[in-house]
Amino acid sequence: MKGFNIAIYFDPDLIKACVHGPDGSYQNKKFEYDDGVIEEIYQWLEQYESNRTHICLIENETAELLADELVDSGYHVHQITMHQLLSWFAVEPPATPDGTPMRAMLRFLENEHPREYESRTPQTEALMEMFDELDALEMADDAEDEDNQPDGLLRVMKKHKLSATEAAKLLIPDVNERIREHLMQYPELMTPEILQDFFPELLEALERPKH
Repeated sequence: MKGFNIAIYFDPDLIKACVHGPDGSYQNKKFEYDDGVIEEIYQWLEQYESNRTHICLIENETAELLADELVDSGYHVHQITMHQLLSWFAVEPPATPDGTPMRAMLRFLENEHPREYESRTPQTEALMEMFDELDALEMADDAEDEDNQPDGLLRVMKKHKLSATEAAKLLIPDVNERIREHLMQYPELMTPEILQDFFPELLEALERPKH
């Protein structure tokens, strides 16, 4: 992997980064956890040309937020699991100790070439559009001017000669089902609130005592 290879490790106390430059040099950087740390990391990375920079991250929720933003900006991002790293380390230990988790991550990145991470942004935006569509239908009001109603709702109203609320009741189940299918295809977008709203049967099954 030519260019700059960077490992970012989310330690419990600090976020630590290590840069392996094309000249073979290593440079370390530390970040304190605070509300703006993701933006701080992003601004620091801007000094490296995105299409010549490969970034390795250990999978976790914070790393995914950063990974999405970096991929959207053109960086090559590789997310690996701690299990992957430890299993590989057991099979291929270094001739000399790596010294830090970041150095081990860099060695894994450069030797194993893990697949690139795909941004969740398109899937997230599609989900948000469906949520907006659902909200508009749930707020459909017969008293509103037709010009303010969603196009899909107007078509159903005119085709079946229904009121706004009647047409909305016909359309809402379809939107709900599309949201469920999208979430099943991209389960990483699931939150506890979404799970409660769209998959209550799963929660009920988990809570039901086994006999």
